[in-house]
Amino acid sequence: MSQPLIILDTDPTIEGLWVAIETARAQSYPLTGAAFRLTRPPQTPFEALDAAARELDFQPLGERWIEVPRRIALKIVTHIIAHDLAYPDEIVPTTQATELAGRVLGLLGTRARYFTNGAVSGDFAIYNIHGEEVVGWRSLSEAPFDHGIIALDEQRVVVLWAEDAP
Repeated sequence: MSQPLIILDTDPTIEGLWVAIETARAQSYPLTGAAFRLTRPPQTPFEALDAAARELDFQPLGERWIEVPRRIALKIVTHIIAHDLAYPDEIVPTTQATELAGRVLGLLGTRARYFTNGAVSGDFAIYNIHGEEVVGWRSLSEAPFDHGIIALDEQRVVVLWAEDAP
């Protein structure tokens, strides 16, 4: 039997980060946060992204994942911590959400790559790594809206995902 590509990262510091995000968002739906250790190099980044999606019972996107620069990933993560997807109400103050988002992306090294499913909500445009504006999205879940970041470096895959309730 072949070795799985990813295994759950049980670092207590990471668990503490997910608890901090959940506590900050106590007035809204919870986010899905997970970190996985790569057991071997993936053949493509999409292989690792899809493995993480499957572990979380999400629909994998294969080559339809959209790669974004780190600055856009930070905006997406900040937005999904600070707001609901369908409504503009601020749930977590932007400064606190930005700090938590920085901690999420800080779980990865400097050579990390960041991927999303498209542009769902927010008062900012999303651009891919080629500078092209992203319009629309592909759902990973059964929720009316879902959005987030799945990122990876040479050692780890990190997911922060929002599913807006109907």
